[in-house]
Amino acid sequence: MTRLLTLLFAFVAVVALAAPASATTGYIENGSDDPVSAAPSVARPDTAHCTVELARDFASNAPDGSPQTYSGTFTPPSACPGPWAKVILDSTTTVSGRQYDRAGSLEVGGATIWFGTTQEPSGATPTTFSFSKDVTRYSALFRSPEPYNGGIGNYTSSVYTGVYSQTVALTFYRADAAHPAPAVPDVVRGVPIPDLNPGTPSRTVTLSDLPRNITSADLEVTLKGGGCDEQWFTAVPDEVAAAFPGDGLCAAGSYREASFAVDGSPAGAVNTYPHIYSGGIVPTLWRPVLAIDTLDMRPENLDLTPFAGRLVDGHDHQLTTTISPIGDGWTVTANLFLFTDHHRARTSGALTSDTASPRASTHTAWTPISDGATYEVSGLRQDSLAGYMITSAGRIDTRVSYQRTYHQSGRVTDGGLVQSIDQSDRVVQSSVSTRGHRIVRSSSLTESYPISVQFSAAAYVDDQNFSLEGTVSMAQDVSSVVTLGPSRTVRGWAWTVDSYGILARSAGVTSESDGHSTTAYTGTDDLGQPYSRWIATEHGRVVATR
Repeated sequence: MTRLLTLLFAFVAVVALAAPASATTGYIENGSDDPVSAAPSVARPDTAHCTVELARDFASNAPDGSPQTYSGTFTPPSACPGPWAKVILDSTTTVSGRQYDRAGSLEVGGATIWFGTTQEPSGATPTTFSFSKDVTRYSALFRSPEPYNGGIGNYTSSVYTGVYSQTVALTFYRADAAHPAPAVPDVVRGVPIPDLNPGTPSRTVTLSDLPRNITSADLEVTLKGGGCDEQWFTAVPDEVAAAFPGDGLCAAGSYREASFAVDGSPAGAVNTYPHIYSGGIVPTLWRPVLAIDTLDMRPENLDLTPFAGRLVDGHDHQLTTTISPIGDGWTVTANLFLFTDHHRARTSGALTSDTASPRASTHTAWTPISDGATYEVSGLRQDSLAGYMITSAGRIDTRVSYQRTYHQSGRVTDGGLVQSIDQSDRVVQSSVSTRGHRIVRSSSLTESYPISVQFSAAAYVDDQNFSLEGTVSMAQDVSSVVTLGPSRTVRGWAWTVDSYGILARSAGVTSESDGHSTTAYTGTDDLGQPYSRWIATEHGRVVATR
């Protein structure tokens, strides 16, 4: 959690869970406070299918309270041989009591196919939260028996008693004429990048035993900050933190990215969505509507195809990851996806152009005011790379471009106990592969991640006497077009969450615990079909939906 203010939230989150229902009004009688989402469910083909269960009511903690993970060997279902029209991961978790928000993951064959966080429980009544994820892209991991390991890293005590009960399964949908199997990467490999921190902002790992017939390469990256960088977008410029040393402000500014290099050559960077976990800022903000992508964190992708000509030379290669600026620890979860030539044992090629920057161009400015400061943070990255591959289909040229435009306006007042931020973050990236003058594959992606936060802990005295109040407006606007041969997939959506929460204690007794929110999704589902939904909540219950 960022700075002194947000460090309070993990402590007080469990306090709110104990507030009696009579302290608020407007509950739907016998209604559920289980999390809800405006986003569409994963579409499921109407074909024969098989389900492989990885965990059933698995407890996140052993009887002695120590954390534990579920594990085993995944075996492909014989009744549903691949290639598959779709593979879907389903996860349902139940928890009660008191607990923090926790992180979890699932690895199959050494690659992480899910990384996310949890909903905090809401007292003695069990809270159940679920998500489904299309994992068809990882099909190469499911073709033969592979070890798997997953679960939630949870810690318990006499106070924090919540234990997460997890049921996790993979369902394989058979392909048919109406539901053909999509083209998927031939190789999926986990890239184990050690955590980064201010003392070690860069890490280099070795890529070994890569196929000699790669035709394209893509790196999938999920970034999760910790400590002061858990909510990195609330960090202030170094000058502001230094000017108010007693305010507990997190420093290093608010611009974050992970940049990459292949054998020392800049390969570009990825940004990350401003994820907020279910205890973040004020816990009552996220009941029952969670912040966007909390349960299944959104990854970003970096097209490494211009480097494919290097990767097929039979030697080891170095992949370097750097987060700069960096304010605290970061977990970097990465998978390498490779397409290979099905008609040639070896391909060849070269990187022909690289204007990627090792580090984005950033600028900060601040102005002191009577009881705090205002500040501005901006960032810009413009990268372009090109390369070619000699394949069984001839020479394929690929050009990749990436542009990120970032800006944040912030204000801290009241001795650092009140903060307001407005942030815009837009990425436009494209990849085009051609054979001669003919486009053989292309993709374009535009992402916009605006967020506004207003937070006050001005009435904070100590952990028994305080009032936390916050408003968050966040959105995810995405437009994607992918063309592969004659196949063209178009997706897009505008997803918003607007939430208010308050939590207070007086003389150790919870005196106020309330919130309300609206969330809306307008766009397409994962089949490209139109979809929209709107939900309104009051006092932790859904009151309207359409």
